[in-house]
Amino acid sequence: MNQSQLLTKTNPPSWLKILVIIFMGLSIFCRFTNLGQKIYSSDENWTSVAISGHTLNELKQEVSQNQGIIPISNFDKYQHINLDRGVADTVNYLITSDPQHPPLYYVMVRLWAQVFGDSPAGVRSLSAIISLLIFPTVYWLCLELFDSAVVGWIAMALIAVSPLQLYFAQEARQYTLWMVEILGSSAALLRAMKQENKINWALYSLSLVLGLYTHLFTFLIMISHGIYVIIQQQFHFTKTFINYLISTIAAFLIFLPWLLVFITHLQTALALTSGFGIKYINNPFELIAIFLDRVTRIFFDLNFTTSIILARFTDEGSLYYSITSLILSLILIIYSLFLLVRNYQNKAYLFIFLLGGFPSLLLMVYDITSGGSRSLQVRYQLPLYLCLEITVAYLLSFAFQILQEQLWRRKIAQLLMVLFLLAGLVSDVTFFQARSWWTQSSSRLIIQTIQTMNKSESPLLVINNAPINLGGILALSHYSPKVPLLPVADNEIMQIPENYHQIFFIQNNSRSFHQMEQDEKYAEKAIIVLDIPPGGLWEFEKGQQS
Repeated sequence: MNQSQLLTKTNPPSWLKILVIIFMGLSIFCRFTNLGQKIYSSDENWTSVAISGHTLNELKQEVSQNQGIIPISNFDKYQHINLDRGVADTVNYLITSDPQHPPLYYVMVRLWAQVFGDSPAGVRSLSAIISLLIFPTVYWLCLELFDSAVVGWIAMALIAVSPLQLYFAQEARQYTLWMVEILGSSAALLRAMKQENKINWALYSLSLVLGLYTHLFTFLIMISHGIYVIIQQQFHFTKTFINYLISTIAAFLIFLPWLLVFITHLQTALALTSGFGIKYINNPFELIAIFLDRVTRIFFDLNFTTSIILARFTDEGSLYYSITSLILSLILIIYSLFLLVRNYQNKAYLFIFLLGGFPSLLLMVYDITSGGSRSLQVRYQLPLYLCLEITVAYLLSFAFQILQEQLWRRKIAQLLMVLFLLAGLVSDVTFFQARSWWTQSSSRLIIQTIQTMNKSESPLLVINNAPINLGGILALSHYSPKVPLLPVADNEIMQIPENYHQIFFIQNNSRSFHQMEQDEKYAEKAIIVLDIPPGGLWEFEKGQQS
């Protein structure tokens, strides 16, 4: 009897169901508790700008048109719903200021915030609600792949305790919704291929539309699906292949209006995402090592990583921790490839490999050949992470195969399941206590700035109207509402106010910064310097005049 037959014949024991339900209950508690505790990151602040109905140009003008010192409270209107501006204004923000983000999630969160509030906790609560849909969709996909309820129950347990899943469930961005759509569209495709009818293919087409209007990388998922269908149909022009083409083309045509928006505003999108194209890591082996090290963060994460974009493998955490993670990642990926090669005729393994491996390999190859750090962004690797969780769930399912003759395999699987679940629970406790997580862009800088500003007696923060700096200012407005700001363009010389003794900069490449360096009345102090120049926090403190 082969493994697939064993899985099909094995029913999940009642104690497993009870255990998974307990874990899901703990997961729901963690998702909805302390929603406002984590720092409201720069990216999340742009979500608030979107639902406010204002645009990036309005925000820039707020900075450039003001002469002299302005209160940080001037930015409050960009963080709250304006009743004079509606959903159409949210879509207009995306068109003019953020075209690489399709509108589905932002329309949803705008409507949600009108009912449940636009505070950080109120906005994040939508992601927490959406994250609950991951449980039924991953279970559905496991049923379609393996025809096994055991794998589905274990997959739900792994997702319930996954620290990465918990993070995205509390982030006011679209990535939890995208994960639901990745799982749902994949399950819908497999169901449509098994049961050929118009309703199933229409459901698959609809799932693609929702995915496309949530994240542009859904195109990579569509390509993965297409490769799978072509291989399964043995490169023949079959009825299944025709139905797939019709469903995909229909989804593409429905998405075409936003695709035209994206193409029209392509330069804006490229400018906003250009940071991911900078070659921070010269050694491709180090890039691959960091990528592999982050694979284990789906299962075990103690928040040791210091930044999303790194130039050194050692900054992922202690050397012992990083090397251990690297070895575990290699074992997991090699085992996944082993399953594929050993069971090359099994459709499930091929599907998982294409769904998770194709987008990931494409990003990695692109980074190695052209430079960049796209492959290190965890939000871009979500298809891979989901597939690895399903792969591990399949591995752990051996613990419940009563008919399995190899007892040692059952014992190892049982031990591994305990270890994976304990690792996830320890990670969740760490996440629950933390004020920020390494996946939040510039969170270290924001926290350090908040602490420094709140301790200073007469601080003045010099800013400009660059989007990356404005995102940090918006984040700061939630926690240091009394900090005065001095807008100065990078190429301008500023008039130094006499009544402020502590002047702060969040970048060190402007003329005003160099002007302060030359002023002997002020002592310079670097409070935090980011790995990615010119960001950081610098203080110039006015000394006592003789």
